[in-house]
Amino acid sequence: MSKSSKPIIGVVSCTKELAGYQIQAVNEFYLKAVKDFGGLPLVLTPDISSDDLAAVLELCDGLLFPGSHSNVAPYRYNSTNHEAKQDEARDELSINLIRHAVDKNVPCLGICRGFQEMNVALGGTLNPAVHESGFSDHRERPVEDFEEKYAPAHAVLVQKQGVFEQWLVKNHWENTTFFEVNTLHNQGVEHLAKPLQVEAKAPDGLVEAFSLPGMTFFVGVQWHPEWKAKTNHFSQILFKEFMMAASL
Repeated sequence: MSKSSKPIIGVVSCTKELAGYQIQAVNEFYLKAVKDFGGLPLVLTPDISSDDLAAVLELCDGLLFPGSHSNVAPYRYNSTNHEAKQDEARDELSINLIRHAVDKNVPCLGICRGFQEMNVALGGTLNPAVHESGFSDHRERPVEDFEEKYAPAHAVLVQKQGVFEQWLVKNHWENTTFFEVNTLHNQGVEHLAKPLQVEAKAPDGLVEAFSLPGMTFFVGVQWHPEWKAKTNHFSQILFKEFMMAASL
């Protein structure tokens, strides 16, 4: 663990263009969630070289792979589908970090794009448009009001004998088999990486959360728990468990 009294959480940033400048950006929602649950966020930029990954993992007590409007490049999972919004530098950093973190047992939390990166990094594939493949429409609502955009949209069904079920029992939700989540994604899991265990599914069968058995903490969720994390019961559980794992 780092020398900080708080767990240092490395948060991967995205490359964006603003007024002709290339900038690194992380949505404040993610940083606030880390701080609200006792962590110290440290933004990790995609220009970190592979030679420096060991130093990054030595510094960080946990890693957060946030959502983004960009998608993982199709060639990363042996697909030829077209993706208009890509961020190759982020792909490179995230996928390498995930693989090294698994080797070093560094706690990882993936959200939306981060969830998809985790699946790809461990050998899984993605469906570029789940609403065109027999699933419900999971895309972001085309509204400006965040309250409406991030409002609960569907339930997720907790799978038996998983980490989520253990957490719910631990927090006196032992009779809970589902809870409501928001939805802001067009991609989704096509084939789940073999090492991963499904933790929750949408009513249409789409994988919404997974974990990696044997890791101290390795959890990916397709929804956005960072939105009002302090007032959402399952978000509280998720971030508390993540911070506890990062504090070990």
